Amino acid sequence: MTAPVEEEREQEQHFDFQTDNGYQRSEDITYKVKAHSNHQTTEEPLSTETRSPVEYRGGYSFISADGYEYQVLYKANKNGFQPYVTAHKVQPAKDRA
Repeated sequence: MTAPVEEEREQEQHFDFQTDNGYQRSEDITYKVKAHSNHQTTEEPLSTETRSPVEYRGGYSFISADGYEYQVLYKANKNGFQPYVTAHKVQPAKDRA
């Protein structure tokens, strides 16, 4: 019988989207993944994974009724949730032409 094998690696996930009304969202997640394998000679390998989030990063923005675009960027990790918010006045579409 072979001793169990443990492997650790980082894995990332990403998604984003934007709507017609100006709403945007993006998120990246980094995981530390520990894979545990128990290879036996007579059976299929038995493998399990343990996912442990390391850091979440993301953001979203929207244009509010007061004419400002708000952007929120954030990260969350072992130091907690850390948001960063900005706002700037958006020109009406008729003034941009």
